[in-house]
This record gives sequence, C-alpha cells and structure tokens, in this order.
Amino acid sequence: MASPAPRKTHRYATPRQSLTPPRQRRMVSARPAGTPSRRTEDIAVVQDVMEVDDVQMYNERMLGSGRETLYARTDEISVAFHAGLPFEVRRELKGADFYSQSWTGAVDAITGYALAASSNTCFIWHHTKPTTCYILPCPPSSQDYAQPPSAPFHALVPSRSRSEPGLVLLSVRGDIRFWDSITSGLAGGGSFESINLELGEGEYTSGLLRVDGQIYIASTSHGRLFRLTLTSQSGRHTLSARLFAPPPAPGLSLARLLWSTPAPQPTLGNISALALGFGSGEVRRGMVADKELWTLSETRVQRWSLNKEVLLGEVDVREAVGNVEDLEGVDLGVESDGTLVVLVSYAGSEQETAAMAIDQYGGFGMGVPVPRRIYALVRLSASTKRGEVAKFEGGGGDGGVIEGIGGGMKIDGVTGVLYATTAASAPLHPRLTLLGGGAVVAIRFVDVVVFCARDSPYQDRLTLKAPNTDQILGLEQEQGGGAGPEDMLILTAGVLMRARVDLGRVKSFDEATGRAILIRALLTQAILYGSNPDNPLHFSFPPEVDAEALMTGAEGLSRAVLESDPEIIRPNHDLTSQLTSRKDRLSWLIRFINDNAALAKMSQRSRQRLATDAEKLYACHQLWLKMNEHLDAGASHSLVTDAIHAFTAAHPLLHPSASHDVVRDFFRYRVAEIGRLVPFMVERVERTGEGAMKEVGGAVVTILQAALSYRAYNLAVYGIELPMIKPWTSRPSAIDGVLKLVDAATRFALDPSKANTKSASRELLPELAIMFFACMQERLDWLDSPIAADEPGSERDHIELKERFDQLRPEILETLRLTSYLPNALTLAASHADFRSLAALLHQDTVYPPSSNPHARTIEEYVDRFGGMFAREVVRWCMVHGEARVVFAMEESGRGEWGRYMDEYWAEEEGEGGRCDAVAWLRDLGQGRWSVAGTRLFREAKGAGDVGVKHFMLSVGKLAHLAQMQEAGDADDAVLDAFHDSLDFISVQEKILQEFREAVSSLRGKQKQSLDAQVDAVIRAKGTRLKGDRRHGLLGIMKIFVRQVLQGKALSLEDAADVLTLQDNAESVENYATALHLLAHAEDIPDARRQSSFKRVWCRIYNHDDWDSIRETANITDAQLTSRFRATALYTTFNVILPSPQLSQIPGVDLDPKECLSVPLMPEIKSRFPGIQEDMVGDLARDYRAESSGVEGLRLEDVYHRVRELVMLDLGYAREG
Repeated sequence: MASPAPRKTHRYATPRQSLTPPRQRRMVSARPAGTPSRRTEDIAVVQDVMEVDDVQMYNERMLGSGRETLYARTDEISVAFHAGLPFEVRRELKGADFYSQSWTGAVDAITGYALAASSNTCFIWHHTKPTTCYILPCPPSSQDYAQPPSAPFHALVPSRSRSEPGLVLLSVRGDIRFWDSITSGLAGGGSFESINLELGEGEYTSGLLRVDGQIYIASTSHGRLFRLTLTSQSGRHTLSARLFAPPPAPGLSLARLLWSTPAPQPTLGNISALALGFGSGEVRRGMVADKELWTLSETRVQRWSLNKEVLLGEVDVREAVGNVEDLEGVDLGVESDGTLVVLVSYAGSEQETAAMAIDQYGGFGMGVPVPRRIYALVRLSASTKRGEVAKFEGGGGDGGVIEGIGGGMKIDGVTGVLYATTAASAPLHPRLTLLGGGAVVAIRFVDVVVFCARDSPYQDRLTLKAPNTDQILGLEQEQGGGAGPEDMLILTAGVLMRARVDLGRVKSFDEATGRAILIRALLTQAILYGSNPDNPLHFSFPPEVDAEALMTGAEGLSRAVLESDPEIIRPNHDLTSQLTSRKDRLSWLIRFINDNAALAKMSQRSRQRLATDAEKLYACHQLWLKMNEHLDAGASHSLVTDAIHAFTAAHPLLHPSASHDVVRDFFRYRVAEIGRLVPFMVERVERTGEGAMKEVGGAVVTILQAALSYRAYNLAVYGIELPMIKPWTSRPSAIDGVLKLVDAATRFALDPSKANTKSASRELLPELAIMFFACMQERLDWLDSPIAADEPGSERDHIELKERFDQLRPEILETLRLTSYLPNALTLAASHADFRSLAALLHQDTVYPPSSNPHARTIEEYVDRFGGMFAREVVRWCMVHGEARVVFAMEESGRGEWGRYMDEYWAEEEGEGGRCDAVAWLRDLGQGRWSVAGTRLFREAKGAGDVGVKHFMLSVGKLAHLAQMQEAGDADDAVLDAFHDSLDFISVQEKILQEFREAVSSLRGKQKQSLDAQVDAVIRAKGTRLKGDRRHGLLGIMKIFVRQVLQGKALSLEDAADVLTLQDNAESVENYATALHLLAHAEDIPDARRQSSFKRVWCRIYNHDDWDSIRETANITDAQLTSRFRATALYTTFNVILPSPQLSQIPGVDLDPKECLSVPLMPEIKSRFPGIQEDMVGDLARDYRAESSGVEGLRLEDVYHRVRELVMLDLGYAREG
C-alpha cells in the first residue's frame, strides 16, 4: 500500500528553480467535464404561515439486515456512513487548525487499519472497530523546511504472526521510526527503532511507498531514492536504509566502458510521487522480478528497475500539457494495463480561474478566494519496445508521442479535472487512487474528491460541507474487481465514509442524456440528504450546468414530489406528516437552487411551474387540515369527501399504488389536479343548498387563499415576475366556481326570512368576495401581459372579462355594504383601486351638508391616502348624482384642494371626450376664467332642452366673452357671431311660443290646463292648410313640435324651420326667410339633410300663394300684376336673402322650382325623425311628394325669374349696374 503523506511543494514553501530547463509548451487539449458537484450549505428557512416543520429525511436504505445512512447517491456513486472515528481522534481533530497544523491519513485495505497523523502524534485504529486507538509519537519535524510543521510520511507493515500491523513513520528531514507492532501505542509507543536517512543540505524527504511487506521506497526533494528493507533476526524485525545503486564511477576500466552500455542518468529534481508498476515476473520471498518503479520528478516521469536500481526511461509530460504557466507534476498511478495516469497542475488563465471559482464558491465577492491552480489528468502508454528511442511525433496531444530517455511514451489523452485550489486552500498535497484498474480515477483534494472516468466523459465530485473545520485525510480502494461496483473508503476529520462506484454505469454514461439525469440526481440528493445536519457533504451546481437540463430536472423532481414518488417520499399512513414531508422536499429544492445561484439559469415559465407545484401542495395541506377539523368537530359526513369521490369517478386514478381510500389517494397522487376539484366542490353547494356553504365554501376559500398567500410570500424566493403565466387559481372554471358561491351566498344572505338568524353564507361572503376579486384581477393581469398577447383571442377575452368585472365589482361591494360588511367592502375596493365604487359606498347616507355625512372622516382619510385618484371619483359621483353642491361646500369649508380636484376631474373627462360644462362653468366664472366659461356655456347651451335655460346660458356666456374681450383687449368676432346667431335662434323660438300662446288664449277652464287642448287650438289656428290638404304626416309632426314649444322645450334648427314653414303664415310670410336663414347657419346638421330641408322650405314658399289667380292677367295692368308679385311669399323671401350675397350664395338658400322637386328617401326620413312609427314615415314620404308635385304643376320657371328680377330692381341693383 502506498500511503505517502502530504508534503510542502514549492507552492507552499519558498519557490525553487527547476533543475530541468523548460521545454516547449503548448495548450492543454482537454476540456473539463460538466458533471455537477454537490453542496449542502444551510440557508435560512423562510418563516411565515408556510413555515416548514422539521421532519426526518428519507436518507436511509436497507443494507443486509440493517440500515446505512446515506450521504449522497446517484446512479453511478453512492456515499454512506461507514464508521465513526475513535474518541481520541475526534477530540484531537475537533479543534485542529488545518492551516497552521498539517494532518495526514490513510485507510489500509490490506491490514484493515486506518491512520491519522499530525506532526506530533499518530493515531491508528481498525477502521471497523474504532473503540481501540493506538497512539504513537511521530519523529520530530524540522522547522527548516516548511511552515507549518509537516506531518510524517507513513506506511503500515502487514504482519503474518499477529493481527496488529507494524508502522513506519518518515519525517521530512529523514528521521525514521519503526514499530514492529502498533500495540506499543497502548503504552505510550516509546518502544520503536530509529534510523536516519543521509540527506544533503537543503534536501528533504518527499514520499514513502510500500512495495511489499519487506521493501519500502523513500524519495527526496533532490531526486534521490532510498530502499528501506525490513529483515528479521532472532524473531526481531529490523529496518535498514540505503541509497539506490549510484551511477558508475569515472575510474572504470576501458574494457568495461567499451563493452557495457552506461545506464541513463535521471534528471534530478523534487520527486513528488511514487507508484509501482509490474513486469512479467512475480514477487517471491521479498525479491522483485522485473518490477518497475515510477516516479514523478518535477514534470518528468521516470521509470526505474527495482531489481537493478537503475533508470529505464524518462519523459517530460510538459509536451503533453502544452503551453501553460507554472506546470507541476502532482501525483501518478499505473493502470492495470500499464497505462500511466499523471496528475498535473498549472496556473490557470483568468477565464479558467473565474469559472472554477464560481463552480466551487458560488461567485466572487468580499472574502471569496480566487483560484490559482488548475488540474488535469495525462494518460501515457509505452509507444516502442524497451531500449528503442522514439522520435517525437506531432508535438503531443491525443495520439502524439513524447520523446524521452530510454524510449518514448504515447499520449492517450488529457482530461481537465473539475477542481481548482485557491490561496485560501489548506496546504494538502492532492493524491489520486485508481478504481477498477484505472476505469475511474479518484483524486483527493483538501476538501473535495473528484471522480474522472477513463472510458466516458463522466465526472462527478464529493465536496465537504465545512472545509475550514473538515478535511479529507485519505482515500483507499477496497478489494474488488471487474466492471461491477467498486468500494472506496474516504477518511475525513469527522467520519469514515464508504463510496460505492458502479463502474458499469460510469462506462455507459452518455453525455447527451447523462447531464440531465445527473442534474435530476443532484437535486434529488439535495432534498433527500442535504438537510441532514450530520452529512459532511454539500451539494452544488457547476457553472456550466445546462439550463435546459436544470429546468427539466427541477420540474421533474417537483412533479415527482407532488405524485409521492416512493424513491423520494417515504410511504406514510399519517397523511398530515406525509404532506409536511413533501412540503419540506419542495422547500429544500428551491433553497438548493437559490443557494447555488442557479435560479437565473431558469426561465420564468420554469420558475413558475416550481412555485405552482409548491403552492398546490401547500393548499392541499391546508385543505386536509380543514377537513380533519370538520370531522373532529363531530361531523359524520363531509361534502368535500363527496366532491373528491365525484371527481375520481369522472377522472379515474391510474396509479399503480392506488388504494381503496380515494380521499387519501387524491392527496397523495393528485395534488397537481387540485384546481380541477373546485367545480366539483361548487356543485355540492348547488345540489345541497345553504347547508353546504359553510363546509364547501370554506374549503374553496381555504384552497385559493392558501395558494395565493403562499405565492405572494414566496415571489422573491422563486424569482417570480408577475403576472403569472396562466395561473391555475384564475382559470375560467375557478372564477366561475367562486362567482357561483358568491351568488349563492348573496342570495342566502339577503333572504328576508333569515334576516335575524345567523347565516354561514353571510359570514363567508367577505372571504368569497376577496377570493373572487383576487382571481379576476389575476386573470386580467395575465391576459394583459405581453406573453398572453401572442395567444389568439387574448385581447378579446381581456375586454370581455374587464367589462364583466367592472359590472360585477360594484354589485358585490354593495352587497357587502347591505350585509353590514362596509369596512370589508371599503378595504376590498381600496385594495383593488376601485375608487369609483369606494366613493359610491361612502355616499349612500346623508351627503349634504358634507359634515352630516357619517363617513366624512373616512373620506378625508382616503383623500389624504390616495389623493386625486379617489377625490376625482368623489367629484364624479357628486356630478352624476346632481350633488355638485357637496363638492363646492367642501371647497368653501376651507379645503381648497377640492377646487383643484374638480378642475382635474373636468380635464380628465374632457380628455376622454366627455362634457362637464353644466357645472364647470360656475367654477370657471368664480376663478375669472371668462373665455373658458363662455366656451363651456356655449357648448352646454347647444344641448339644453329648455328654451329658458338655453337663453340664460347663452346670455351669460356672451357676457363672459365680453368680459374676456374687455380684459384681454381683443375681440374674437367668430365667437361673438356664434353667440349672436344662437341668441337669434332663441328669439325665433320665443316668438313662435308667443304666437302659439296667443292661439290658445281663447281657451277657458280645464281646456286651458290641458296640453292636448292647447295643441289642438294651435293646429286649428296655424294648420288649416295642412288639414285642408290632408297632409297627415306633416300634421302629425307639426303637433309634436307644437307640444314641445308649449312645454318650453328647445327645438332643433331643422324642427324650427319646419314649424316656421308648415304653419299657415298668412300674416307672417317672413317666416320662410327666417327658416332659410336658420338653415344657412346650421353647423350640426348633415349636409344631405340640410339640403333636403332647404328644398322643403322652397316647396312651401312656392305653394304658399295662389299662382293661378296671380297670373290671371285679364283686365289688369302691368302695375297691378307687379303689385300682385310683390305680395307673394316668394318676393318677401327674395327681398330678405338677396341683399346679403354671403347668404344667397350658400347652396340651397336660393332654389328655382326645378331644383327643389327631389324628396328625401325613407332612410333619410328615419334619420331626420328618429323613433317615429313606420306608418308615419310613409305618410311623410307621401306628403313630401305631394309638395313637390304641387310645385311642379305650377310651372313657375318664368315667375321665379320675373319675381327675382323685380326684387333686384326694387333693391336698386339695376340703377347701380
């Protein structure tokens, strides 16, 4: 057994110049394997209502008739507790400072003993029986060679005559102590044999190798080898030492020089490693036949003959590694086929060291060590027959050949090792152990064991949890062979572990799929074994962990926990304990991901899947507790149980472990489907009635409330960016189910027959409302997200759902108010920023004066809290409900900000196309905003339905405009003209009203009070022509207009034009010109309808006079004829419009008889008189045609021109021309 103790290489002591000149270097051609490492660092447990209870982890497995405690397990490697350390060792190591005190250790498979040694004391015990510990003094360590004092090199000596072995200890300065039996350690260990190696100045020992039970090899820093031989004399064993056979002296005879080939001389340098290789001979009686010794001197691999003690060959591994900085040979081993495995280290580049630092320490920061040494494995095999010198081919690399002394060596490969030392690492020399003849190389570092496969890209590692207080002291392969499992013992400062490596699985490792499998295994280990406080290992991800593999592994493991995978969740009849255990698993999973800074590698969708699994499990746990409370309270039946049975009947469970207990099976295997259970629970209420509300409604609230609260509390833990992607708590089925419960609870709570009884529905209503609001808002947020925008129909769904929510929200809040839950309604409205409903809730009692409102103080608090967002809604409510005086009163009471809120509200409404002129003009006048007030009054007057109101607004608006003109000193003629035109129109309507009132002045008694009698009276006085011509349609419209005028209602311009032209006008022919004037200045009438109105007016102008009589010229003079023309409505109209070129040139103002004949079509009539009956539309169409036919039959073309000419002459245009 080779058990070399750690040494102080030049990296830990004063640097020395290498005795060998450096050769050409090139880059390493290998890549580090991407197998994840392990970590079990503790992180703070999130504490709230979701706090996880402690639970025994599922970290034991059956082994034979007992159990073993597992520390880690994958398909390839499992690590378990093997044995504890003796009390004396634990006491010594407990407070050890590995930075100031060197320790070494080993487990010897041949003798069965383990060893741990410091620079002062060596402890030995049988590794399966730690009750007996042998304590022996170490040879003194000189302070001249290293700081701190180095532990000795050691070798146990097998004994055939006794059960206890002997021991050889070698100090760095060459002092050797030999015990024939370690039993003397029970009595102080003073009985030992001591010898000393003859070392040169500055020379120190660097290794000790056991060749067999009698021969041991020691190496030095100057490249020298010593043979230690154990002999027996008179029953007593004696140890002797001598230097390997020196090279031939210069004084040899000429014959010997001629006939003998001189042995090649080694290049001297520090020997850092020794390994044994076998030739074709066998070992007999302590003699070695063709046995080879391999040494690693600096970067040179040297092959020695143990029998002849001569150098057989030497190559420099620098050629295999390439152009790297500060290359150093660390250790070597020989595989079963003779292939050499060399562990080298070098100073890493910035990229390499950064990657290793993140890998081992989770990122840089204050106090984070920076890596300084990178490691790689070089495999070399013999390339030529012995004695032949190979030429260097290809400069190394896979398949290349390194030229050297005594023959070349072929480079079989270079593999990066997933580890890097740092300036903070304790000073321990790495060592390698070969498993399965070299199929797997296990490399021991100070706090890590790295496993590197030869025949596959597999790499994995075991890392200590507390490297500052713990250390890996030794590795040893137990006896085994073949392609099956290989056992290896790992000795640490706290425990002895057994690692079992499945060589078959390691060899079949597929990099394409193996990474994802390893990630899943790593996550599984983290949640199964990471919580064990006695586990010396920790688990972590490497930086190059594949994101897709991480997400797949994490989601798969999470789903396995939900489905109670027996490999992860121990079967347990106590469902409460089982649910708690599963919660713990998911908590450890996300903690592990966060602890290793791997959350950033996961997509938002993957994070949300993990969070959703956890919240569903938490919700089920809370539901199960509530079901237990229901039954513990004395209930003999559970409706929730019925719902689960109904769900299972509709969706059978296809699970190999399903039992007859449907309810427990649901909680064990179907947690992921908890959202689908809600509709079945709601159905119980619909079937059973109010009696089911307390249990089922409460259960639904429990599910949703638990899920939403868990999610809100753990947003940061899972790195969730809201909104959630298709959240299960707000799927349409969940929303509909909660809404049905809200409706049912509302119906039951507002039932008058149960007003004075305690109602479960009434008590549950606030919680149901909260859940409904939360679910609706959550879905709205999702549908409005950029991710949802890519899904077809999401925009439509968002609009429909928002409209539905806007409709239901005030109704539900009002229901809460009516059921004495006003504080809950206010809180809910405020939390959802529904300030409109909030304002409405606070104004349902006395509102004026504001001080009499019982919620006046609450209103002030909300204004202080939400500012204008709430205050503007108060203003809106007051305006909509005709309580503007409330806001003005609050402004006058000393809170001047209400004036600002009013201004903001009006600006907001106008920005959305609304109108607030009816009240806003009052504040504008009060603030001296004359122009704004005038504009508001003008706009408001257009929509005013009362002539008096319209007249008042226009008058005040005109005055405001005049005040603005006086203040600003300029005039806006267009605005002033608009006021004049509108006031003129008011004057026309007032004149019409006066005429109509004169027509009804003759009525007496009740007839005078009857509006219908008044209308009839007006028609009798003003509508004789319509009645005589049987114009039923126009007569019906005229009656409508007369009624409106008598009621004081304002007419539109089109209506006024009809009223002016449909009446008889026997004494007021100027009404036709007035109608044309009104239509000419109309701006809000569609052009087609305005032209139709112009034509109707002209038809009535032409039909007004008896043209046949006028054109009867028999026995009359021309003067008399001209006089007749001047008495017509046509002449009067021309006399009004022609003097104004601006008016007469407007299309439609001046129409000859042919131009006015077309009549409006049915759609235009319906547009002109919306809401009239269909038969009246037909009557109007006939009347319009009759008007046009009458004009056409008169043939007035010549009359039109004669009357027009006459008017022009009378106006004096001819004399001017």
